[in-house]
Amino acid sequence: MQEPFRNKKSRGYRLRPASGRDRLDSRVRRLCSRLGILAVVVAAAIVIRSLYNIQILHGAEYRQYAAQQQLLDTTIKATRGEIYDASGITLASTSVVWTIWADPSYSSILYTSKTNDDDTVTKTLDPAMCAEVSRELTLRLLSGDGESLDSVDTSSAEYQQQYQTVYDALSRLDSAYVTLATKVNNAVKLSIEKYVTSFNKAHKKATDTSRKGRISVSSEKSFQRNYPYGAFAAAVLGFTDADGIGTYGLEKSYQSTLAGVDGRTITQRNAVGNAIADANATTFAAKDGSNLVLSLDVNVQEIAERYLNEAIAANTVENRGCAIVMDVKTGAILAMASKPDFDPNDPLNFTANEAYLNELVHAEPELYGIYKKDADGNYITDELGNKILDEEADYSGYYRDILWKNKTITELYYPGSVFKVITSAMGIDSGVANMNTTFTCSGAYGVAKETYHCAGRKAHGLLNMAEALRKSCNIYYIQLGQRVGSQQFYNYFDAFGFTARTGVDLPSETNFMQYYRADQLGEVQLASSSFGQAMAITPLQMCTAIAATVNGGYLVTPHVVDKITDANGNVIQEIGANVRRQVISQSASEVIRQMMEYEVGNGTGGGKNAYVSGYRIGGKSGTSEQLNMHRRADGDYKKVASFVAVLPANDPEILVYVMLDDPNNARTDYSSILAAPVAGNIISEVAPYLGIATDGEDRSGTIVTVPNLVGTEWSNAQVQLNIQGLKHQLQESQSSQSAAPVTYQYPHAGSKVPYGTTIYLYTDTYEGSRTEVPDVTGKSPDFARQMLSAAGLNCVVEGSGTVQAQSAEPGSSVQRGTIITLTCG
Repeated sequence: MQEPFRNKKSRGYRLRPASGRDRLDSRVRRLCSRLGILAVVVAAAIVIRSLYNIQILHGAEYRQYAAQQQLLDTTIKATRGEIYDASGITLASTSVVWTIWADPSYSSILYTSKTNDDDTVTKTLDPAMCAEVSRELTLRLLSGDGESLDSVDTSSAEYQQQYQTVYDALSRLDSAYVTLATKVNNAVKLSIEKYVTSFNKAHKKATDTSRKGRISVSSEKSFQRNYPYGAFAAAVLGFTDADGIGTYGLEKSYQSTLAGVDGRTITQRNAVGNAIADANATTFAAKDGSNLVLSLDVNVQEIAERYLNEAIAANTVENRGCAIVMDVKTGAILAMASKPDFDPNDPLNFTANEAYLNELVHAEPELYGIYKKDADGNYITDELGNKILDEEADYSGYYRDILWKNKTITELYYPGSVFKVITSAMGIDSGVANMNTTFTCSGAYGVAKETYHCAGRKAHGLLNMAEALRKSCNIYYIQLGQRVGSQQFYNYFDAFGFTARTGVDLPSETNFMQYYRADQLGEVQLASSSFGQAMAITPLQMCTAIAATVNGGYLVTPHVVDKITDANGNVIQEIGANVRRQVISQSASEVIRQMMEYEVGNGTGGGKNAYVSGYRIGGKSGTSEQLNMHRRADGDYKKVASFVAVLPANDPEILVYVMLDDPNNARTDYSSILAAPVAGNIISEVAPYLGIATDGEDRSGTIVTVPNLVGTEWSNAQVQLNIQGLKHQLQESQSSQSAAPVTYQYPHAGSKVPYGTTIYLYTDTYEGSRTEVPDVTGKSPDFARQMLSAAGLNCVVEGSGTVQAQSAEPGSSVQRGTIITLTCG
């Protein structure tokens, strides 16, 4: 039972008063308690605030951080689209390549370790082991297939360089990532993986001859852009940089089309960051790039480049040259060449053309000169006040810039007499003149304070327009330009597209235009412009304008890409023709075609060197003076030689344009002798290949006397054959054929041969070559002719039916080019 409460006082107890110390301890305890409670409250507030910040305020951000730690986001590279020519031949493709890398810090076989007193570790390279591993890796890297190790020349500079690269990389013992080689093919990569696996297995345990250890060598997948033809259509195709991004040419202008869209794979990762096999991984597939199918034809391009290269060499062309083959009705470009150019597989390497480039930059100092300066940055001059070229300057930047340029769209030039076709079109379409309009050329003509002359200071007398175009009379066209008038001249100049870009689907087309507006075309400016010597244009602008004069008057947009396809070849987009406007009438265009054909004149006109017997060809040459350049050593202006041809002249399908910038031919400056032959040689092969209509004249019974071509530069020798209706075949040589003269021909000079006979030309032999005669008995004449042609033989067919006999025994050896007579019945 609980004791009842009793008052302590009633029992004689007395309460002791608290001491000061007890009171202080109590206050401290209360204060500490309150502080503890406050600390808990503050801590709780901090935690709550942190939770608020983490989960609410910055929740999305921290969830992203967590996801990044927990998830592995891997990029799936899209494969870059390919580039094809018009017939489907690959011009640019992408292949999988590998970067081989190593982790020397983890490659314990390469070093010995010692722990120091301060717990640091010192690694000491094992030179012998590093040398062994480096040697085995280098052999595989240079083998090409990972197997042919014995074929690697270990004494070559290539081997020594690659070996040193590998050895130096593996020697960096504190590095976790060093690159051993890039752009390695799959076979070599697999060979290296096999070697590393085998090596590590063999060194898993220490032996009497080797330490325990491992090598850490791995690979990374990447892509390499390949251009199988090397320095071919390089200025058109362009190239990509190390990251696979288009840097020039079509690779740049169609970057987004070719590149595609990269994909992603998102999966969980383990503690060390590697992917975990996860059925719930999310994958967003890459969308591969689309392909480009060009209007460019590899055969036409090869022909244009071959003859352009020869013209540059044969005529010592200082500032490169260019050529264009274009469909005049659609603007489709079949060939576009700027030479010399570069290899897109290695665009930074200019060594193949270094001698040419060095001469070019010194021959054109106004464009590329680097001049000496003193310590204050002032130019050093000679006694005449002229700046002095720095012979030791680094021109490598200029070299690459020159080679990369597409000369047809990036550089301006004075077109010279080719522009007379445009002035003719202005006069005829405007109605101020016609083909029979006459002016007198007395050899000199004064305009304001200027006196103009024709080439060679000739006096042509009374001329109509057709004759003036054929004789390239400057004075006639000055008077025609005056009749057209400044305002109308400018209006047509603008309508023909000379005041704006052509719109071609290539990058870097110049936006700088050099022309006079109507209010700036004074008497002298108009006079000089009328024959192409005052306003500067690009070669492609000239081509599109000429196309407009002969295709019925329509200015079309030139294009290189014909269509865009997906990875399966399905057409996504077709480019097609784009007519910008009609510049002149159909009737005016018909007159221009007639006059241009008269200029070539079946091998008798001013453009006779562009004639190819059997075809109707129109054309015009232009020899312009480079007024913006220093004069040559002989005191004359540097020249540009150009020629444009259209065919068939009655209804043109294609245009062939050639331009040589600053030729230095000791015999002549005239473009009719320098550029026209190049156009003619291109036509001689391109026209039959494309199936261009012939003139329809039957020459099957014509007998031709073979000219003497020995001693003539081979491309000019071919011009003589083109004009006479004989075909040509330049035989391959072990030595360079650049500017080489003909040393032997068969059939021989003076031989009487049928029209169309092929003459075989040699540049390195005096006796030709022989071939075996095939058995063509029982064959049709057409098939027999093909068999003989393939064997390098000509033939004459007598009678009809199948071949009953042949003039040379089957299996016999005869001179290549021999004429075999086939008797049919």
